[in-house]
Amino acid sequence: MMNRRQILCLAGLCCLMTLLVGCRSTKKAVKDDTDVTTAATPVPPVTPAGDSFVARVIANRQMAKGLRSRVSVKLSYDGRSVSAGGALKMKRDEIIQVSVTALGIMEVGRLELTPQQLLVLDRVNKQYLQIAWHDVPELAQAGIDFSTFQALFWNELFVPGITGTPAATDFDIDEQAANRHIKPKAKRANTKAVAVSFLADAAKALLQQTNVVPADASRSMSFQCAYADWTTLAQKQFPRQMLLSVSASKKQYALTLNSSNLQTDETMGDLSTRVPTGYKRVTMEQIVRMLAQ
Repeated sequence: MMNRRQILCLAGLCCLMTLLVGCRSTKKAVKDDTDVTTAATPVPPVTPAGDSFVARVIANRQMAKGLRSRVSVKLSYDGRSVSAGGALKMKRDEIIQVSVTALGIMEVGRLELTPQQLLVLDRVNKQYLQIAWHDVPELAQAGIDFSTFQALFWNELFVPGITGTPAATDFDIDEQAANRHIKPKAKRANTKAVAVSFLADAAKALLQQTNVVPADASRSMSFQCAYADWTTLAQKQFPRQMLLSVSASKKQYALTLNSSNLQTDETMGDLSTRVPTGYKRVTMEQIVRMLAQ
C-alpha cells in the first residue's frame, strides 16, 4: 500500500508544480491586461560572431522525441525530507509523467503535465487533483505554461510566453570567466511578470542552471533549477540529476530527481491518463493541509 512517505512525496510534487505557476485561486478573475502565450515568430538567421555560443547551447539539447528512466524523488520542506522511488516518462510536446511506485513495481501515484493540464492521481486513496492551465490567470501574466516545464525537464533554454524552440538571436550573453549568463531579450519575451536567466558552462556550452524571479519585487515566489551528474544519451550530454529549489512566502522547498537507466524512446504511444470512475476530486488546499500534518 501507499505509505505516508509516498503520499507526502506525491503531494509535494503537486505543491511544487502549482507554486511554480503562482496558482492562488483557479476562480480568481483578472481585470487588468494579461500577456498571452504565442508561438515563436520568425527571427533573423544566427550570426556566427554574435550568437555562436547560444547556438551551441541550443544545438547541444537532447533531440530525442521520448525519454524514460527510473527515478528517485526527494522532497525537502519546513526542515523535513521525504523520498520515494518511481519512473519518469517524457514525450516531447505531449507529456511529462512522474510515477511513484511501491516496491518498485506497483504504481501508487502519478504526476502528469500535458499542454492542457496538471494532473495528480492517488491510486490508493482513489482521489485526484486536476488543474487546467487556462483556469489559472496568473499563467498568462508570467508566461508560464507546459512549454516552460518541458524546457526545465529537458534541460533547455526558453523564452517566457513563447512556445517552440527559441533562436540564438532571442538571447543576450553576459560573459564571465568560466560561465556564460544568458538572458532572453526583453523585446522577445511576451511577458513582463518574470525575469529569466540561464547559466551555461563556457567550455562545453551545456545549460547548468535556470533562474526565474518575479519582476515585481513585492512578489516573493522565485525558483531555480540546477543540473548535475551528466551522461551521454543519444550522442548528447544530458543531466541525470535535476534540483528544483522554490522560494515562496518565506518558505523554502527543494525537489531532487535522480534518474537511472536513462534511455531514449522513439516509439512511445499515448501516455495520457484517464481518471478512473469513482475517484474523488480534491483541491490544492487539501493537498497543502496534508503536507502540514
